Amino acid sequence: MNSSSPIRCRRRHSIEFKKKLIALCQPGVSISGVALAHGINANQLRRWMKQFPVDAKLPVVPTPAKLVPVQVEPVNNSPTNEDIQFDIRRGSTRINIRWPADKADACAQWLGAWLK
Repeated sequence: MNSSSPIRCRRRHSIEFKKKLIALCQPGVSISGVALAHGINANQLRRWMKQFPVDAKLPVVPTPAKLVPVQVEPVNNSPTNEDIQFDIRRGSTRINIRWPADKADACAQWLGAWLK
């Protein structure tokens, strides 16, 4: 072995540790996430799951989702009296536009034609 190579030691984990991680792998839980959080390889955890299968008779009880109250404001689709305002600079030309908000479609058509 080269002196610059790191020395690799095989880690050993207790059966209790293995079963604890296996128990954390419930449906809907990422096996990779559990493995990463505990510093082991996900493939190793999958091998342990085959080696120590969970008793099929135990029911899996899903965790109920927590509901959060939400208030929804109604959307006001009525036209406003505010104007559309913008400044445009093109080369040495500068224009300031005020356009009625209720004529927004016409404003978009004019602006598109002007910018071509």
